[in-house]
Amino acid sequence: MLLLYWVINRSVTKAPVSAPPQPAVALATNTPPNVSSNAGFHVKVKTRYSEFTDAEKAEFQANFEKRYRPALSNWCNAYGSHVPFSQRSVTPDKLAERIGMNAAYHEYVFVVDGITLGIQDTKGIARVDYLNDPTQTKRMAMQPDGTAPLIVSPVPRRDVMTMLVADSGNQFPPDQVRLVPSGFSGGLNGGVMVHVGGSPDNAASWKYDMVFDADGKLAYYLRGNN
Repeated sequence: MLLLYWVINRSVTKAPVSAPPQPAVALATNTPPNVSSNAGFHVKVKTRYSEFTDAEKAEFQANFEKRYRPALSNWCNAYGSHVPFSQRSVTPDKLAERIGMNAAYHEYVFVVDGITLGIQDTKGIARVDYLNDPTQTKRMAMQPDGTAPLIVSPVPRRDVMTMLVADSGNQFPPDQVRLVPSGFSGGLNGGVMVHVGGSPDNAASWKYDMVFDADGKLAYYLRGNN
């Protein structure tokens, strides 16, 4: 139905890393959907922080302070109280692994209180592009419990539009921002799925794919490359 039900839980050194849910099926993988797989070429794509060289650790620490922290701050300011953790809790020691083969594209995967956060660094631009709270997104793959789906969104449309402008710098036409109660398709009743841009029938074309839980907290966030 959307990029919502790949719930990923793989043990890493610090905590389980969960990568993006995807349509209607629960699969086990640790690769964010924006990352191409090169498994067939036997190229090392994922590097745990514990495997970094001293030079790589120093470079990461410097980039975190100069580039990744500001990118995180901008993102947290855009989504405000809907972010499910404190910005201050994202620190360099929360890094679980880096995905990517060279500096042209790197995805830095953090685990904060069991929530996976991805910061993408590509072509000199750093930005938050992924979040997954597996305690909430796992419920998306569960069958509804028979309770009538709640159709009132925990986040008003106008607030979603405001957050998107703050995040992207673009004003999306109202018909490009689609809100669907999450209780219609799974066990996360009272939340809302938000699909932005692209074709409603082609999840790969969406510019944003988000889920807010019943408390209005972000449970899932994926920013597309397009």
